[in-house]
Amino acid sequence: MMKCAPYHVFDAAFECNIFTSQLSSPSSDWLLSGALARMLFAAYEGNGDCSSLTSSVLDFTTQVLRKGADADDIISPLIVFSIKYIMINHVNWKHKECSRWKTTLRVFELVKSCLQVKPFSSKLGGIIWEILLYDSSVHGVLWSILSVLTRLLHDSYRSNYHGLKDIEDIQLVLCNGLDIIYHILSNLPEDLLPNPPLVTMVLSSSLKPFSFITALISLMSFHSFGMQVAAARAFSALCFIAYKAQPQLMENASFTSDVSEIRRLESNISCILDEDDKNNDCLVVAVFNLLTSAARYQPAFLISLIEQSTKSTDHNASTNDRDNRVLVTSKSNARLVDQILDYIDRSIELMNRSPLVLLSILDLLKALWESGIRFLFILEKLRSSVTFWDNLSRCIRATLDISPIDNIDAIDEKFSLRYHCQGKIFEIMSHELFLQGKLLTETSNTVQDDPKGQKEHKSGPCRISVVLKWFDNAILADLVSNLSSNAYKKELHHAKVAACLCIIHLITKLSTGDTGSLSFSFMKKIQIISTKLLQHHAFLALLSQYSLHGYSGEQELNNLVLNDLYYLIRGELEGRQISSGPFQELLSFLLGFRIFEHNPLEQLQNTYLMANDKFLFDVEHIHDELGVDLWTDSDKRSKEVAKKMLDIMSKANLMKYYADAKLSALMSFLKFLSVYKGAISNKNLDLPDGGISVAATQSAIKCACKSFESTVDSLLPQAHTDEVLFPLLSGQVELLLTLARILFHQAKNKKSSHLCPDIVLLMKTSGASTCLFVDLMPSAHALKQPVKTLLVLLLSSYEFMYSKVDIKDLPNDINIFGELALLSVSLLPILCKLAENRECSDLAVASMDLILKGSVPSNLWMPILQKHFHLQTILHKCQNGDLLSTQVILNFLLTLGRTKDGAKVLQSANIFAFLKLLLSQLSLDDSCLRNSLSAQVKDVNLWGLGLGIVASLNHCLDDDISHNNVVSNTISFLSGHVPLVSSYLSTQSATTHQSKKRALSQKSQTSLSALSLTENILILLCILAKYHFPRDTGKKEVDSELREIIIHLLAFISKGSVKTGNASKWNSSFFCPAVIKEEVALNEKPPLICSKYGWFRFAASCTLSTAGVSVSPSAALSVVRRDKTSGDSDSIRQTRFTEILAVQIYRIAFLIMKFLCSQAKEAVKRAEELEFLDLAHFPELPMPDILHGLQDQVVCIVTEIFEANGSSTLNPETEKVCQLLLVTLETSLYMELCVSQSCGIRPVLGRLEDFCKGIKAMLQAIEKHSSFEPFVRSLTEITSLLYPGLLHNNLLM
Repeated sequence: MMKCAPYHVFDAAFECNIFTSQLSSPSSDWLLSGALARMLFAAYEGNGDCSSLTSSVLDFTTQVLRKGADADDIISPLIVFSIKYIMINHVNWKHKECSRWKTTLRVFELVKSCLQVKPFSSKLGGIIWEILLYDSSVHGVLWSILSVLTRLLHDSYRSNYHGLKDIEDIQLVLCNGLDIIYHILSNLPEDLLPNPPLVTMVLSSSLKPFSFITALISLMSFHSFGMQVAAARAFSALCFIAYKAQPQLMENASFTSDVSEIRRLESNISCILDEDDKNNDCLVVAVFNLLTSAARYQPAFLISLIEQSTKSTDHNASTNDRDNRVLVTSKSNARLVDQILDYIDRSIELMNRSPLVLLSILDLLKALWESGIRFLFILEKLRSSVTFWDNLSRCIRATLDISPIDNIDAIDEKFSLRYHCQGKIFEIMSHELFLQGKLLTETSNTVQDDPKGQKEHKSGPCRISVVLKWFDNAILADLVSNLSSNAYKKELHHAKVAACLCIIHLITKLSTGDTGSLSFSFMKKIQIISTKLLQHHAFLALLSQYSLHGYSGEQELNNLVLNDLYYLIRGELEGRQISSGPFQELLSFLLGFRIFEHNPLEQLQNTYLMANDKFLFDVEHIHDELGVDLWTDSDKRSKEVAKKMLDIMSKANLMKYYADAKLSALMSFLKFLSVYKGAISNKNLDLPDGGISVAATQSAIKCACKSFESTVDSLLPQAHTDEVLFPLLSGQVELLLTLARILFHQAKNKKSSHLCPDIVLLMKTSGASTCLFVDLMPSAHALKQPVKTLLVLLLSSYEFMYSKVDIKDLPNDINIFGELALLSVSLLPILCKLAENRECSDLAVASMDLILKGSVPSNLWMPILQKHFHLQTILHKCQNGDLLSTQVILNFLLTLGRTKDGAKVLQSANIFAFLKLLLSQLSLDDSCLRNSLSAQVKDVNLWGLGLGIVASLNHCLDDDISHNNVVSNTISFLSGHVPLVSSYLSTQSATTHQSKKRALSQKSQTSLSALSLTENILILLCILAKYHFPRDTGKKEVDSELREIIIHLLAFISKGSVKTGNASKWNSSFFCPAVIKEEVALNEKPPLICSKYGWFRFAASCTLSTAGVSVSPSAALSVVRRDKTSGDSDSIRQTRFTEILAVQIYRIAFLIMKFLCSQAKEAVKRAEELEFLDLAHFPELPMPDILHGLQDQVVCIVTEIFEANGSSTLNPETEKVCQLLLVTLETSLYMELCVSQSCGIRPVLGRLEDFCKGIKAMLQAIEKHSSFEPFVRSLTEITSLLYPGLLHNNLLM
């Protein structure tokens, strides 16, 4: 009756108050007072056997549980009574022969049903779990049954005392009892601390008559397939739970103490693995899962098993050679390891016949590789096997060869399992690459101390090169194309629509009072949906429309609308989409209920083994809820609708399982590529043929772009129902980014113009999808991460394109850059929109910054920014955002301010007020200035960017009508920071203050960012010098002090103030290491300019952790003039970072010269107007020896560079540096001329000869380069003015 008409049974039970949970009602009193118990006891006393009545009660309780699972408040008393009272007491009741264990079996089956149907989070589930975890009487009965039956089974095999039927019942009871413990242990909530009593019991070594682990080992020895599987599964869960309980239970120390038990278990496992019975695959899987659990959670236990198998092997192989049983040697003969290798040798056969077995083996291998060094002796044997890696690589190829090409009709569970296998192989390869790199690093360190260490470590050569070679041909493109293709077909949507069709049919059916065999829980759900549907505004609108056509009567109108909705949904299922309108709204409304979809929260989550049973529709449960098999033949329409829905759901489950498996393999492949990306940067790791080729990477990128575009296109028709695609989209985007990074690394130090089409393809693909995703983000929050990854890809692509000089050599570069410019312009509106998104702001603004710096002219991007970029909103967010975001935005504003139109935009946005407010919030104190590597380094960067923006505005608006206003704002802005500017510049030049010798070490640290800030300060001072700042701002004493500080800074750069006889260290306190990630990367790159003189030499010593190298002043000057062949010229390592540091210092030197020249020019002009030179008011100027030091550095560096390059063209970077140095030299010569004539200082003795020799060699080296002729003429002119005798005596010719 409960099966055929559950709703009517529940209805009758409600009328009799049988299920009520009110304690004051008669029925609850009847249940809870022991009346049902007395009935069972009476049957026991009257008949001598209560098994029949007990079985009936348990069967009824199980049906109540399944048909009314959601009615916790109603069914709880009966369920709890059955579990507590019957389970605890039935063992003491009288039973007829062969019926006792059947009753126990029914009890255990009820408990299993409760665990499977009721999750821990539900009300009844919580009660059941609490009973099973904390009720000691339940634990006592459970263990009593398991221990007694274990002993009975053991005795039965010895004496054949029990009949065959009895033994089968005993085995079934044991299997179900072990399954109960397995389900509890494997799904135990993480927050249950301290450990529940049940966990304490199963882990206790003092449990009587024997421990639980002893029982499991004993049960695994019986030749019963189901028994061994149940015992192995429970053992696996025990390993995990023992690991979790370790901090609380110290008894776990005895987990593997009994050697005889370990020997017995090892023997059982070996026998199971040796059997060549294809019907015991489930047992083999259970055994490998047990080994996997031991490897992850009880490694000492697994090592004991391996050692035991080694002893057995050695004993059988050679009883005479006992003296040679060294631990490492014997481990190489481990039987279990050999058995694993035997299974790997059959991997292709297993892939085709039973991929689940192969998957369990691969999961064990993954666990071994995850532990790394701990199982190194096992890994060495596996890694050194000639066929091991070859077999794994052939599995990868085999998966591709037998792929069903996403045809749902050809898909079965094996295809999905094969993809899971492929994913495990990728993860093993990832761990192997990482492990190999780590071992090689340790080996190289060991060899430095002990050359013998290397020989000991190379006992097992790595064969992963066999796998890596596969990726240098078509397989990489095939893998990318296969794994990244969209396998989520329309079956998922069809299944959901079929569910809606079934719901409408059931609503119509229930409106006539026909409940059929629907479960009570499902009936309630349909009634709730029906009520909400009939009250939906779209349904009410349809009722109004139908009533206008002459229909009347509420029930008639409802039936008409439901009938039309039914046929329209069926048309949707058959491919005829419902047009937008009320019916489409009702379909969307029904799709939102998802009553047939499985709730992941209610699914048993295996916390330590492979979770392969995830599905969208629990077809078996839905079939049971509907009671389809019990529907009468007269109701053919209901059967047809239900069976069609279940069939579509089954296909949808297969498809989703298959697509999820592909996605899992894709994510594992991504992990492998990421590890590979790190491996190719490891100098110690010698990859075969250099690893994956550039051509293979290019091919893979094309395939990945194609798959991604196809998936994005599939979003368009029904984006609101395709959230299942979002994880795939995230994986595809990560794949694009990873492949792009590999490509960028491969082309890092090579010509890369041929890669432009691929990079543009990447940018077009990511740009187009970003535009679509941004529109979907408000309703699909899962797309935020793919959007951020796409922005990273865009940013990385722009950085790569603009960093490569050789890209300009591409024959069709005009087309490429034209395409790139159009793409950039099309991206700007969407980037402007994302700039206001807190999570994407940094990446979007950084991308816009690169676009503005690129090849797009300002007349194209400026109108777009004016329309789409809400600058005031961004500035407001900048004030309230974090420092990283602020720095990115200031970088963008600096780029924007370097164009005239952009400067006007910034001025109109009142940028000065924004900068004042922003910089006022910074923590810039003396400690920050003394040590630019302090925690306030970000504040220093922001201050420098702010000054750079102000300088850009002054430069770009120099000829604009608003320039006076800009200058006024700049003076106002900088006036408040003059003390800070003076203090900062003083800090940078502290080395030259001999009176501050004690504070020298405290003021010596700096950074590239700090030097950039110094440059920005000097740029502003140069701009404002013609406006007599700061002298005319009422701060004349500051004006003099500032000049003096700047001259000291110049002296520090030139070394001119260092006396030859002083024995103090020149560079012992100046420390400028690489700080941020980009600087560290530059510090690993080789130098580009390759000069060993001046600051190119000094900068290399300044970056050392020892704060420099001791260099005396005389040595410092000699370094300037040292020949390239000097013995110790290469003793300090030069890098790209040290060169950038040197160039930055020379940029500062040039700006100092420019500032001082403007001061001198103004003073000379004033002297001409007054017709006399007032030295009392003449500005401070540097002494000639300071200028001589700078001049000598420039002459030596430029001479070296041009001599090294001969007549060949200089690279653009080196050419710019030479131009900077020559202009600095020219300016210093003019300054020397001014000082000598104004102050009457005569040339230093011997200076003429030294300078003549140096500049003559420099000019001879330069004359081969026609582009430098203007510099030669200007230098010759000023030199002849400063030293008239040189030109007269043709000493420069």
